[in-house]
Amino acid sequence: MAYFVNMDRYTKAFVVASLAYFAAGTFLGMWMGIDSAPEWAWFAHVHFNLLGFMAMMIYGVGYFILPRFNARPLVWPGGVAVHFYLANIGLVGMVATAPERPSTGFLLFSLISAASAAVFAANLGASILLPLRDRSGDGEEEEKAPEPAVQEITQETRIGEIITRWPATVEVFVNNGFAPLADPAHQEKVRQLPVTLAMGCANHGVDLERMLGLLNEAVSGTGREHSSRGQHELIGPDHVIGDILGTYPATKRVFRKYYGEACFSCPGQATETVRQSAMMHDASEEELLAELNAAAGTGA
Repeated sequence: MAYFVNMDRYTKAFVVASLAYFAAGTFLGMWMGIDSAPEWAWFAHVHFNLLGFMAMMIYGVGYFILPRFNARPLVWPGGVAVHFYLANIGLVGMVATAPERPSTGFLLFSLISAASAAVFAANLGASILLPLRDRSGDGEEEEKAPEPAVQEITQETRIGEIITRWPATVEVFVNNGFAPLADPAHQEKVRQLPVTLAMGCANHGVDLERMLGLLNEAVSGTGREHSSRGQHELIGPDHVIGDILGTYPATKRVFRKYYGEACFSCPGQATETVRQSAMMHDASEEELLAELNAAAGTGA
């Protein structure tokens, strides 16, 4: 979850910058309409609207929506910040040096602007198109190598290995934030992936230390009570919608009331939190949480 929170800082910055460039482009357009504006103003008007307003709005929305719809993080999260600064430096620099073009300065800022677009295409494209195993850093030979027997579950233990060696842990996973594992077909897929417990907890917004305790207690035969308690955990703003629906089916009517039927077929529910969904749908986070907890029977 920290990944999405950190990344959203720059997606919002892209949207804010987009609106600022739209205002600047509009002002220049008015100037051009009522007076004989210099040639650089025409250049700035076109590029503020194209590379500023349109492109940066696409960048912000693309970074926010596409990783969530694919239920996977970016290959290079830090690249969003790099892209933001390159895009703005390149655009402002091009406009500032436009009266001198062709010039070395204009060419330099043009290349910076082109590099920013390349960062966006490479980062988002790789995140969507590359299989998870290609982005894990594990080679085929490492995957085929025999793994040592695990005596204790650690943050580096693969989720696939955990549910294979200790099938009873599936219930613990499902009741504590990993609702998709209730599907046998999804279990088979996970068994083939190099996803560690630490990676899984980060993707689902689950507390790693708590999950380690629950799983190790489960494999020692004492985890059932804790797993049961996990079902009655208070629903909070950072809980993922898909996990809530899997753990508390009665909350479906609340989500239907606020978001409609499309919510249940939206891929975003695999990563979208209550807080994020409330912001996107202009709903009251407090009222939504109150109704969800009432439906789930977890309210005070």
